[in-house]
Amino acid sequence: MQSRLARSAALLAAIFAGGTVGYKVIEGASWWDSFYMTVITITTVGYREVFPLSRAGEAFTIALLLSGIGILLLVATDIGRTVIEGEFRTLYGQARRSRMMERLTGHEIVCGWGRMGQAVVDELRRSGRAVVVVERLQDKIRRLQELDVPAVLGDATSEATLRAAGVDRARGLVACLNDDAHNVYTVLTARSLNPRLFIVARAGEEGAEARILRAGADRAVNPYHHGGVRLAHQLVKPTVVDFLDFSLGPAEGIGLQLEQIRLDASSSLVERTLAEIDLRRRCGVGVVAVQRGTTLFPNPESNLRLVENDVLVVLGSKQQLESFEEVVGAACGAKGG
Repeated sequence: MQSRLARSAALLAAIFAGGTVGYKVIEGASWWDSFYMTVITITTVGYREVFPLSRAGEAFTIALLLSGIGILLLVATDIGRTVIEGEFRTLYGQARRSRMMERLTGHEIVCGWGRMGQAVVDELRRSGRAVVVVERLQDKIRRLQELDVPAVLGDATSEATLRAAGVDRARGLVACLNDDAHNVYTVLTARSLNPRLFIVARAGEEGAEARILRAGADRAVNPYHHGGVRLAHQLVKPTVVDFLDFSLGPAEGIGLQLEQIRLDASSSLVERTLAEIDLRRRCGVGVVAVQRGTTLFPNPESNLRLVENDVLVVLGSKQQLESFEEVVGAACGAKGG
C-alpha cells in the first residue's frame, strides 16, 4: 500500500515538475507562471492562459493535458483503492476478531495490559492458553491487534466489557489493573457474572489481599511482597529457585516439568490410594502434592486416598506427563486450579 502511494506521489510530482520546466523553457515564463499554467492545465479548470502560447507551447499544453489527466486518474484510483482496502481490512479484521471471540470458550481473561499484564499474557500464550485482554487505552488495543491477541476496548469493571470478553465462557481471569480499588470492582463484577470463574488479582497496598479475597478472588498476589521473597530465596536458596524455574519453564527437550490436573467423578483414580495407582511405575511421574479444597498435602503419603476434585501436582518429563494424562483419561477433568 505504501509503495503504491509513493509511486503515485512520484508520478504526480514528476508531471508537475515537467510541466513547469517545459513552460519555462518553451515560453520563457517565470517559474511561478509556469507552475500556475501547469496546474490549471492538468486540472482542466478552464482558466485562460496566463501568458500567450506559441505553436510549440500549444503542442506542449496538449501533451501535458493528455498525460496529466491520465496520471491524475491513476493517482485518484490508487488513493481510492488504498482507502477502500484499508477500510475493508479494518472491517474484516473486526469481524474476524468478533467471530473468534464468540467461539472462544475455556479461555483466560487478562484485565490491564501494563508491564505485569504483558508478562501474564506472554506466559499464558507460551503455555498454549487462549487469552483475551481487556484494556481501556486505544493505542494498546492497536498494539495487541498487531500481535494477533484478542482484545476488548473498555473498562474492566463494566459488566458489558467483561461480557464482550466472554467472561461467562472463560476459565480464568487475572485482574492486574494499576490500583486495588479497580481490581476489587473487577473481581466483584466478574464473580457475579461467572461463579465458576477462577480469579487471580493483583494487590498493591498492605491489607489489599484480604479485601480482594472477600470480593470473590480465588487468589490475591502482592507482586512487591512476592518479589522481595523471591530475591531473598535467590540469596539463601538459589538452587531451589533454579529448580522451580526449570520445572515451571518451557516444556522443551527432556527437562522436568511441574503440571497439575483435577480429578472428576469419572476418573479411574478416584477412591484409590497413591500406592494403588503407582504412578511412578506406570508413568514415571512423581506426585509432589495433592490439594483438596483449601488443604494442601505436600509430599503426600502413599496411603492417601484420592477423592473427586482433588488436584494432583506431578513432576515428570514431557513424555511422562503425556503418559500420565493418558492414564488419568480425557474424562478426568481439565488442567488448572
